[in-house]
Amino acid sequence: MKDLLVLAAGTVPLLTTGVSFAQSGNMMGGTWGGDWMGGHGGIWMPILMVIVVIVVVALVVWIVKQKK
Repeated sequence: MKDLLVLAAGTVPLLTTGVSFAQSGNMMGGTWGGDWMGGHGGIWMPILMVIVVIVVVALVVWIVKQKK
């Protein structure tokens, strides 16, 4: 139960960061980050964000399990 609480507490900042990215000019304008890297970002920016979130959550879980 403690692990789930730590995991939930660690993902809250990630979720708020994702919301702020989603509300930026890129996604709200319907371009999905088309201006990123000179217009060559396309769908890769949201995919990169998902990968980073997964890696950070996995790292938090690994650190919590190492403390046991």
